[in-house]
Amino acid sequence: MAAAPSPYEAGSQEAHYWQARQRLAAATRVLNEKLVSTDIDPAMANALTEKIEHLTAELSQTRQVAGLVGMAKRGQRGTIDNVMGELVAMAGRSHPCSPKLLWQEEPNRITGTVTFGQAFEGPPGHVHGGWVAGILDHLMGMTHVRTGHPGMTGGLSVRYLKPTPLNQTIEVNAQATQLDDRRTEVTAAMRFGDITTATAEAIFVRVDRERFGFDRP
Repeated sequence: MAAAPSPYEAGSQEAHYWQARQRLAAATRVLNEKLVSTDIDPAMANALTEKIEHLTAELSQTRQVAGLVGMAKRGQRGTIDNVMGELVAMAGRSHPCSPKLLWQEEPNRITGTVTFGQAFEGPPGHVHGGWVAGILDHLMGMTHVRTGHPGMTGGLSVRYLKPTPLNQTIEVNAQATQLDDRRTEVTAAMRFGDITTATAEAIFVRVDRERFGFDRP
């Protein structure tokens, strides 16, 4: 499964910026994995804490941005949809705490793969159910946005059929069906090989983009 084509023009400032941010996020994800998979003695934990606090202080000296809309208004960052694809909490490409999600878009449908490392463990050896629900909700939200109408989850139902394993390539898909001029139904599934581990259904309610500041100067 290949990732969606880059939304940025090759060689553009947007592409250069987000490629660097994606590399930083990937390195941070590896760090997250090591933090939860390493038996760290107190002396090393204290030393690492000081290093991380130093990095945090260094970042604090640079320009701070208030949220996704604030980042989109910075210029040379792409559209608000681009910024959300990079930094949205559940699976942004440049978000340091998200699992690696790859996807392909079709009319009213998205298919992809996600890999959950040990940092996402719930039951031993398997993914925490909150992350299963979150990724399905995120994928369904992406599918709804691709219908051309931004919206919010009005109701979500998740069925956990089997435990979802860690460190495996998990297939995901979502399909959108318009119910009326304000509501869209989206269904989704998560599979490992021939086994469906979870399914979800959601109703998305359309909202005005301006409500979230998307179209404000």
